Amino acid sequence: MKCPACENELTEHKISGVLVNVCRGSCGGLWFHLTQIKKIERLKPGSGATLLNFKLADGVKTYRGAEHPCPQCKTTLLYRHFFSKKHDTEVNQCAKCSGFWVDVGGLVKIMNSPQEERKQLVENYFTAIMDEKIAGMNLGNQDISQAAILIIIIFNFLKPNY
Repeated sequence: MKCPACENELTEHKISGVLVNVCRGSCGGLWFHLTQIKKIERLKPGSGATLLNFKLADGVKTYRGAEHPCPQCKTTLLYRHFFSKKHDTEVNQCAKCSGFWVDVGGLVKIMNSPQEERKQLVENYFTAIMDEKIAGMNLGNQDISQAAILIIIIFNFLKPNY
């Protein structure tokens, strides 16, 4: 599979029994199949934090506009739920296979920051994602509301425990 943001080859990683396709060594994006997200629900928060422990490639442009092809379906464009240039984060979903593309480049950068700063940076990041971005989604729409629940599950899986 190819990364929808930078076209790097995605590598499959198994974390706590969950298969995630990762854009390692480039933009840091993650592809979650819907069946794998359902497995994440049963795991402790932070079980997937090790997915964030790698260096990003310098100069990789992750924001190419709203149109990203689904890495699984290839011909379907992903629906953008939200993005944050400030936090270098984007969350998209495929309308066909229901998989999620989560570009967490900003979170990977935080994980590579000095240890003494990391806890506060992580807390600020997750507060912004949960309280601003997810809360700002059109939760009155049933499909969007269901997607928001799945996005929260993904971010809880990724959030490092301190």
